[in-house]
Amino acid sequence: MCPELDESHEHGKTVVTIFVNTREQKWAEKEITYQQVFDLAFPNEPLVDGDVARIEYSHGPKGDGKLTPGESVKVKSDMVFNVYVTVRS
Repeated sequence: MCPELDESHEHGKTVVTIFVNTREQKWAEKEITYQQVFDLAFPNEPLVDGDVARIEYSHGPKGDGKLTPGESVKVKSDMVFNVYVTVRS
């Protein structure tokens, strides 16, 4: 399989561009987890008890989908992740 033009190689790994809450990110792993996406969206801001994060993605390997805690998805170039946090009071 030939890498796409916007992909680069770093230490033998293919680095792709993904978008998390509209911010461009470089990603060198084949998969990304729910927690990793959340951490990219909200660095240094852990979920507080009762808060819920909903993660949706588009342009994935099988189209659109959702990630739930404990899940991961294969990453492809230009994949888009949207992370929404619901604060419960």
